[in-house]
Amino acid sequence: MNVKLVIEYEGTRYHGWQAQAGAPTVEAALRDAIQSLTGESPVLTAAGRTDAGVHALGQVVNFRLEREFPIEQMPGALNARLAPDIAVRRAEVVDESFNARYSAKARLYAYRIRQALPRGAYQRQYAWGLHDTLDVAAMQAAGDRLAGQHDFRAFGRSPRPGGHTVRHVRDVRVSGAGDWVTIAVAADAFLYGMVRRIAGALVEVGRRRQPVEWIDSLLGGSTTGLRLAPPQGLVQVAVEY
Repeated sequence: MNVKLVIEYEGTRYHGWQAQAGAPTVEAALRDAIQSLTGESPVLTAAGRTDAGVHALGQVVNFRLEREFPIEQMPGALNARLAPDIAVRRAEVVDESFNARYSAKARLYAYRIRQALPRGAYQRQYAWGLHDTLDVAAMQAAGDRLAGQHDFRAFGRSPRPGGHTVRHVRDVRVSGAGDWVTIAVAADAFLYGMVRRIAGALVEVGRRRQPVEWIDSLLGGSTTGLRLAPPQGLVQVAVEY
């Protein structure tokens, strides 16, 4: 049976999604819980491999079990075996052709910023705290230039060695409410580090350190002035199929 899970996690204490020796990861924790529950240790396929410290509200994972399992019992049974910072929200049996990564049509991420902040304590593990006050309108104008199909090689690397770096960004929306600024990005797929570099670029424009037109040079392949935003502000929100 091909099982699809929707999970959320608070990524602060994990070294990202992908299992790696000697470091706690979300994939390893979930696989251990599945093995404890079913006696099987399947290969897990995730819609995206989040970095260390990055969070998820709607990560999608699929795996195959050799034996049948009552799917309606799986979320509760797995959650009983997982630490409180990982939660299985939904489980269902899907068609054998379903693949969490390759079947995805779009992915949505959000990046949260707390601006005008001399020193922050509240939600510091969920947002990038900045001393500056950001120009949200300029950030939106810069984000508009990123929409569409472009070569985003300056913004990250392909998940596959030698893979292409062209991606189609459906939408970039920047919104502000008091101290909080949120950058929401939807695309068919992302490069490693792409959303964090988009956030870093838009913040440079919002700080008025770079003009809106600077985005065009980044789309041309330049990395001058481009920085990687810290991981804690990023959350994988949802995957569309």
